[in-house]
Amino acid sequence: MRRLAVIVACVLGGAVLVSGAAEAHANYVRSNPAADARLVKSPAEIRIQFSEPPDPRGSDIEVLDTNGVRHDKHDVALSGDPNGLRVSVDPIPDGGYLVAWTATSAVDGHTTKGNFAFVIGNGPLPPVPQVAEAAPPPSLLEIAGRALSYAGIALGLGTAFFVLFVAPVGIDPRRESWLLSIAGVLVVGGSLALIVDQGAKLPPRLGVMLGVRAFAGLVLAAVSITPRLAMMRPVAAIAGGGVMTIGPLATVRPRRMIALAAGIAAAMTATLVSHATALGSLEIMALDFVHVLSASVWTGGVVALLWCVLLAGHDDTAEDARALGATVWRFSVTAMIATALLITAGVLQAFNRLVLINDLYETPYGVALAVKIVLVLVALAIGALNLLRWGPRLRAGIRARTALIRDTMAETGIFIVIIVAASVLTALAPPAQPSASAYDSTQHVSGLRLEMLVASGGAGRNTYVLRVHQGLAPVTGAEKVAFRFTMVEHDMGQQELVATERAAGEYVAEGSPTAMYGTWHVQTIVRLAAKEDVSTVFTVPVSAPGGGGSTAAPPLTIGPYTVIVFTDPAAAQAGAPLTLFAVVVGGADGNPVIGKKLHATFSGPSAQSPLDAVEDPATFGPGRYKFDIAGLDPGTWKVTLAVGNEGTGTYSLVVSR
Repeated sequence: MRRLAVIVACVLGGAVLVSGAAEAHANYVRSNPAADARLVKSPAEIRIQFSEPPDPRGSDIEVLDTNGVRHDKHDVALSGDPNGLRVSVDPIPDGGYLVAWTATSAVDGHTTKGNFAFVIGNGPLPPVPQVAEAAPPPSLLEIAGRALSYAGIALGLGTAFFVLFVAPVGIDPRRESWLLSIAGVLVVGGSLALIVDQGAKLPPRLGVMLGVRAFAGLVLAAVSITPRLAMMRPVAAIAGGGVMTIGPLATVRPRRMIALAAGIAAAMTATLVSHATALGSLEIMALDFVHVLSASVWTGGVVALLWCVLLAGHDDTAEDARALGATVWRFSVTAMIATALLITAGVLQAFNRLVLINDLYETPYGVALAVKIVLVLVALAIGALNLLRWGPRLRAGIRARTALIRDTMAETGIFIVIIVAASVLTALAPPAQPSASAYDSTQHVSGLRLEMLVASGGAGRNTYVLRVHQGLAPVTGAEKVAFRFTMVEHDMGQQELVATERAAGEYVAEGSPTAMYGTWHVQTIVRLAAKEDVSTVFTVPVSAPGGGGSTAAPPLTIGPYTVIVFTDPAAAQAGAPLTLFAVVVGGADGNPVIGKKLHATFSGPSAQSPLDAVEDPATFGPGRYKFDIAGLDPGTWKVTLAVGNEGTGTYSLVVSR
């Protein structure tokens, strides 16, 4: 019983590397209406796109007014996009509204939460409350189910591989059958625990994957029964006038092949409910599957070596020691190949999940990953000791079995600690996640982690967000956070926006400083009490409209000039004040053109007086002109712009009720 307890502990520890990929989370990518949008009329529905397929049965979208009254129709469903959800909305009056969403991943059932605001009319945006746990931690039952499943996969696959390709001829089949039995029980028990944890919100796809995994566990348990029955009742048959005993060896190899196939099938389900599959990348899925297989061959093989060879064998004579040494050498070579694949796949996956090397100690995911890496290196060091010290002694005929058993037990202890780190790791979303922003870049400056997000990739009004963290904690209460904009290609002057703190460590500013297509340097300045300013520069490309939420129209050619036109607000509302901006640049050198007379005439649903533009380089930058419009009737308007007497161009403007 003491030996069995050691084996079970080793199996649990061996599961750690199978769980190398973070489990899936359905994170917000974008929505319609967009976050902080200003609408001119009530939307008929709210659509949200996530980073992976959500399950509508466990998801919800609430549309709340400032009094907390709900205005959606409680009919959350898939939106037609495989990663999207929608909910219908009752007609609602002007005002600010909060959209609070909960998304359950269809890949693995993990739940994420979030919210955003929008406004109908010209009122203020309502405050967006912080979500205490955007991705709530998993329950203890889920952690236990995941650990048991991974342990069973590692033990079943690793044992089957070991006895097929590494173990010496003549090992006791009953010993391997015990390991396969334990593996089957662990896989089935873990799968059932995960199903119970999900309860009524179990996504169908996840239910199928867990069902396949449980069936694989039943197969592992079933094939383990055969050798024990055969050892108890060998069958005698007549062959060529003699008696041939058909014992357990007659069915050993087919049974082992079935066990290996069941282990691989169970391992495949681990990949198919992982973060890799959620991202839909075949390359990342392949890396994850290699990670699972190599980890199982190594960790499950260690258990099989301990139970089937070291604890069952002896090295009383030099010949015994050499035979044991040959087995240890074969397993060492197998383990070296497996760990090489394991490390390669793990490093490549880390590149996909980390943004900066600092993420290893500045994000919860990175800290868990760093702990796991250190512990795995310790386990590898113990394995190297077995290979370099005890293996040669055995092959030289010197007894070393006791020392090998002791070191293998030490590996077991390391594995037990590793599984704790791995359980935390699989519950956290990695730093590199799909973003709702057109631009998302992170830098590490003077001990601060600065993440810059720009909502749209086009010219015109935009939203700029800076997330500031120091270590694992968000930086709150900064004295000043500012953005200074300069254009690389042309001298557009320098403009500054001052941000306000919208949430802990998140500073937001809105404006239209990037009014020309090209490359912009955005200098971020963070001023903390009694400290020097922390500053860095982000390079943000601004392109012509073509998606991504740009508020500008395609550029107009007016005489020798290119004119970029956009409005503020982006969506024109009937009867509401509106500012029309025009940026004039030279045709040959592309530099801003100042000192021109711009004139606008309007044709549309009603009469509208023509307007002359106001040029204010000190406020808006060189080459920028604005028309202040008191209000327009709803419908489609044609705005004809004239640059002096050098030419005209027409801009189409839609005004909603």
